[in-house]
Amino acid sequence: MFDLLPISPVTGASADAKPPARDVTHIVWVGQTDSRIALLARQLLAPYPLGRVQIHITSVQALAPPQFASDETFSLRVGAESIAIRAATTWGGLHAITTLYQLASANQLLSGLSVTDAPRFPWRGLLLDVARHFMPLTTLREVVDGLAILKMNVLHLHLCDDQGFRLRSEVWPRLASEDAYSLTDMRDFVAYAADRGVRVVPEIDMPGHTNHWLTRYPEWGLYPAAASNRFGVHQACLDPTNEAVYTALESLLGEVASVFPDQYIHIGGDEVHPRWWRESEVAQTFMAEHGFVELADLQNYFLTRIHALIVALGRTPIGWDEVLHPQMPTMAVQNWRGATTRDRALALGQQVLVAAPYYLDLFFPADLHYQFDPTLPQPEWLALEDALQNDPRLTHIAAALAWTEQWRTGAIDAEPPTDEALLGGEACLWSELVDAATLPARLWSRLPAIAERLWSVQTLCDPTDFYRRLPGLWARLPVDPRRVSRDAIRALGLSESQASLVAWLEPIKWYARLLGNEVLTARLAGNEMPIARPYNAATPLDHCVDFLLPESPRVRYELAELDRAAVAELVAAWQDLSAEAWPEDLVAVIAAWRSALQILQAWLAGAVAAANAAQTLAELNVPYGEYMLGFLPKLIEFLKQQDED
Repeated sequence: MFDLLPISPVTGASADAKPPARDVTHIVWVGQTDSRIALLARQLLAPYPLGRVQIHITSVQALAPPQFASDETFSLRVGAESIAIRAATTWGGLHAITTLYQLASANQLLSGLSVTDAPRFPWRGLLLDVARHFMPLTTLREVVDGLAILKMNVLHLHLCDDQGFRLRSEVWPRLASEDAYSLTDMRDFVAYAADRGVRVVPEIDMPGHTNHWLTRYPEWGLYPAAASNRFGVHQACLDPTNEAVYTALESLLGEVASVFPDQYIHIGGDEVHPRWWRESEVAQTFMAEHGFVELADLQNYFLTRIHALIVALGRTPIGWDEVLHPQMPTMAVQNWRGATTRDRALALGQQVLVAAPYYLDLFFPADLHYQFDPTLPQPEWLALEDALQNDPRLTHIAAALAWTEQWRTGAIDAEPPTDEALLGGEACLWSELVDAATLPARLWSRLPAIAERLWSVQTLCDPTDFYRRLPGLWARLPVDPRRVSRDAIRALGLSESQASLVAWLEPIKWYARLLGNEVLTARLAGNEMPIARPYNAATPLDHCVDFLLPESPRVRYELAELDRAAVAELVAAWQDLSAEAWPEDLVAVIAAWRSALQILQAWLAGAVAAANAAQTLAELNVPYGEYMLGFLPKLIEFLKQQDED
């Protein structure tokens, strides 16, 4: 039973009343009732009999949306007869309810417990790409519910890209893709998110990533553009010399601002392909007339014009770090190419949002995201990046990681930023290989690591303790990624035994799967563009690899402590590898697994030395199509230790 009893103020008999029976939760309001907090409390606390919960919110935000740097502090105290919550604003009160839910579900509501908390950074966000694969509103609402539980407060929607435009503009109706959100749908969703303390920041990416735009409004470009569902950088971009483009964008951005009340509007600015601007006589003449030497000068001109349009709307523009330019206007910069762009943006006096170490579409384990603090000194950050090349879980992409060192061009020496110098940070989940069905395994498996990094103090950074708590965090999310992964893999037709075994596998890392081996090799050689990639926006995501967690929980938790007996148990459990037929895409990795099993059997029998067994397993630690044997690095490390002992 759940009871909401508004009492304003708590005085007299009501204040002194005995607490209700412990088989109910009885909320008592000190002062004004907060409908948003009441809604979340009913949603989260209904299963838990908590007795009397007294809530005092100093400034109730009944209708206003959350904004950047809203006060999110709160306190929660558990007494012998009641629980007391205090917060300066609705937003802190929502976090208090979330904390109460976490404590109640973990059976940790102990009398005398006192919590006073506040976030480290005011911007704790998730970018979700709904352009490459459309996400229905039911999915977006589920994402918001999860963000609220993780105390994250921004959902950054990448609404358009070369493959589609997901907002039904009424001013420019031909822009919208078949699957798109109406303005009314999105206004309702923004209100839903606001009720849970989550800001919704729209991204209208330009002047590049606009191939789809130009198939609908070709007059906005310099050359014709054909519809495309392929991934990767496209040559199409807006014409920065055309005044009609700015007129169109003024009305489009005005429409966006009418739907999204947030202070910030993201305008992209990333990956502008140089060919159209470089080869266009119109663009080159324009550059000469304005004294522009580099194409970056022309992009900065475009940026300055768009900046003025957004400022006129009373908003602040934010762009990806390709917008960096000595004469750029004052705005916010989202860094995605390492620490060096963070520090270059700060040196230009810009606000900075850190995203570079938090790309969830790289399929990295949670601890690799967790180790990157947004304020790390640049040398320490770069050292961590370099160390990734030697991580045994990433040996198959070491060359690709070295390729990214080109992003350090233009690096400057800089003092590490303070917390106050940054807006905060944002996890990014680009959706080339993610749709609504595969989202839970991709998102919730590792987002808690980034949420904790952005909320908690810098000294709370022990990955071992984080992993100890992670299964509990998963269980309290709207969707447990382990369950979704297991159920989806079973639904593909695998037996219970096969599904259990497959949980030891992991997808290949970085962009190796998205690019494919041929394109990846070409990219590293500097000759990527002519080669087709294995995936496009129409490719079904319906194989086992699509539902695997990027980091195998079985490897993480069942191989945490290895000894000879544990290896023998593994060998016994893996005898079922040959019992059934496997789907075609799994045949190669299962064959390699059998080879690993034979080596382990030989080591257990004393027929192979530990060092030789470790070496053979290391040779097997390579991709098999899109799969990796996730357990190999742990076993290789264990066998090396046996040899040393």
